[in-house]
Amino acid sequence: MSVSASKPPFRYENMRRLVEHAAACFPDRAFFLCADEGLPSVTGAELYGLCKKAAAVLDGFDEARHIALLGPNSAAWLAAFFAVLSAGRVIVPLHDGMQTQELEDCLMLSDCGLLLYDERRFETASALQRAVPGLMLLEVHDFIGMLRREEKETLPGLSPDTVAAMYFTSGTTGKPRCVLLTHRNMGSQISAVTEVMALSERDVGLSLLPLSHTFEMMTYVAGALHCGGTLYLNESVRTVKKNLREKRPTILVAVPLILQTLRKEILNTARKQGRLEAFQKALRLNRRLQKVGLDMSGRLFGEVRAVLGGRLHTVICGGAALDPELIGFFQALGIEILQGYGITECSPVVSVNRHGKNVVGSVGRPLPCCEVKIEDREICVRGENVSPGYYKDAEATAASFRDGWFHTGDLGRLDQKGNLFFEGRIKNLIILANGENVSPEELEEKLYLAEGILDAVVYEKDGRITAELFVDRALIPDEAAAWRVVSAVNRGLASFKQIGEIVLRETEFEKTATRKIKRYTRSQLRNSFRN
Repeated sequence: MSVSASKPPFRYENMRRLVEHAAACFPDRAFFLCADEGLPSVTGAELYGLCKKAAAVLDGFDEARHIALLGPNSAAWLAAFFAVLSAGRVIVPLHDGMQTQELEDCLMLSDCGLLLYDERRFETASALQRAVPGLMLLEVHDFIGMLRREEKETLPGLSPDTVAAMYFTSGTTGKPRCVLLTHRNMGSQISAVTEVMALSERDVGLSLLPLSHTFEMMTYVAGALHCGGTLYLNESVRTVKKNLREKRPTILVAVPLILQTLRKEILNTARKQGRLEAFQKALRLNRRLQKVGLDMSGRLFGEVRAVLGGRLHTVICGGAALDPELIGFFQALGIEILQGYGITECSPVVSVNRHGKNVVGSVGRPLPCCEVKIEDREICVRGENVSPGYYKDAEATAASFRDGWFHTGDLGRLDQKGNLFFEGRIKNLIILANGENVSPEELEEKLYLAEGILDAVVYEKDGRITAELFVDRALIPDEAAAWRVVSAVNRGLASFKQIGEIVLRETEFEKTATRKIKRYTRSQLRNSFRN
């Protein structure tokens, strides 16, 4: 069985067409609002004007066909991203949180000849130039200045099958790979995403994820340019609460960790105010009312919703497994969580739930640009959004891209209506001695809902399901307290899924750009044990 959707009615043949569309439809609309004084925003007309001059400016860097981009989220970062793509060069976004050695490895692997960097990353850029032979540097605001001063406008032809970007996978289970994405891949993805997401000029987004990750870029960044919506760029983790209150977003693109953190903070606030029991009763009441078509979230949770800006109605969530209880919590507050599934090799979104057709527990139906099938429990995808393969890694390409299908390495199933259900990574699957299979992601999501658990990784050790935890010591001071929390989780699990051993960590786990824990080999995990 395989499932696909109808073809999208609006098509972007290449990434430059998106900017052309924004300039034609919203020439004076300010996009990508941020705290960067060097470029606090850019209008649709200004962005297209910069893009038309990029080819002429980059002629001065003729040997640099692959151009890396490094820095915090900003309008300048995004303007440079679209300018490089419009010039027919290959953009290589680098995660701003990477260590210098990781960045060096990425630059070497991707054969980048030019690094566009934010001035706040000058020391890192200088170190990379010393380490990478022939690497040229150009500060991103200086690049914008060169584009503004350039008089020659050139729009080189962009073949749909030309490589547009190279993204490094998150690398949760191993060394990151360099994924090739063509203009067709990215254009078809944006065409499909903007068809199924009900966006309008009235929508206001707040970008919380790194722009170097495809999920943020190909959803509301592209969506804002498509529909003329407003997009604010969050500066850092420390400014999230402030920006939620001040920018008052209507829509967010998030990963589960963001929702888990918001939920815990809402509950902690209610507890400190002595109102936790009343708050939980109100949640239960509104869930019952919503089942019969009534919604009292505005009256019952006005103060809570005000902390999130007061207008938030939709969160598009992907990047990791999401517990249905977490979805129910926010829906009781009047905020719809639309869970999706994606992977970098698919540009990245494969499926997502739709407004009015939200099947909680599933990751929705496939986008119009692709088709999904299940083969030996593995999710397989084919379509215009699927990458041609990995850069300079023929072996890995041959292993994952077979017979026209991309084999994701993820477990899943399709129901009779074509909804996809994500069931974990094949590499992470725990196979017990009695033959039972356990998805660690399912248990981790249950653990994350427990108060005091900040990080959790579940794996098999000596035939027992083990949970390695990083906890808030003020709430879980010792192993006995940890066992009380885990025992409560176990009571809601089938006997073969129950956790039989716990390990407390002193430090949080290393994470990827989208705040997913980097999973280690079993031997590495054992080395981190604290008895």
